[in-house]
Amino acid sequence: MVVVNAYEICQEFAFGLWRLWKNRNEVVFKGLHRQPLEVLDLWRKNINEFREATDSVEGDVEAKAKGNHPATARTTPHRQRPKFGTIKINTDAAWCKDSRRAGVGWVGRDFAGVLQAAGGTGTMLCQSAAAAEAIAIRSALSACINHGFNHVIVESDAQKIIQMIRKEVSENFNLDCVLGDIKILARMLTSVTFAFVPMESNQAAHLVAKYVLKEGRDFTWDNIGPTFLFNTLVQDVNLLIRL
Repeated sequence: MVVVNAYEICQEFAFGLWRLWKNRNEVVFKGLHRQPLEVLDLWRKNINEFREATDSVEGDVEAKAKGNHPATARTTPHRQRPKFGTIKINTDAAWCKDSRRAGVGWVGRDFAGVLQAAGGTGTMLCQSAAAAEAIAIRSALSACINHGFNHVIVESDAQKIIQMIRKEVSENFNLDCVLGDIKILARMLTSVTFAFVPMESNQAAHLVAKYVLKEGRDFTWDNIGPTFLFNTLVQDVNLLIRL
């Protein structure tokens, strides 16, 4: 007897609609026409990526450098939106203690919560989780310059790193080079604010950091975005649509 998983069927149907929508955008905005079999392959790849990204991480893959802030309740996060013309950049890092490998990710959204760009690097080697968190912020600032985001708010759930950047606590001398780069990059933007957010409000960047670490490559996405981010992005703007 074959047991049919209704949730997986609905998931595959939703991804089919998502893939058709993405293909339509590629035709309209990029003039890219795909063959039917290629569309099916991408559909299957999107489903697998999403299911892998939403699985729990096994083993000691991540060690986070968080401040000693009180634990927040596990409720749906309320995302503070930036002013019109300002891009909010969330950053995060995933670090493997054994291999010293790190994945750093960032996600940029506008005042309406609409994705503008996202990306990450999965080829970093870091001596600590704190270094990985700082590098994530540096990578995000560099991406802002490349994308022309001149007014930005940078958010991270690494409280100590944000406090160092804002000169609220003494800097860790092991992070001098990265923190120095952050200051230089920040001066190249018209306006930039650094803010701490709890982990529950930083899930999009967290998913990107996990994904690039697993893949071990560099990624940049446009405003269509990767499929595995869809649910988190729509949740942050209080939409009921889910894949």
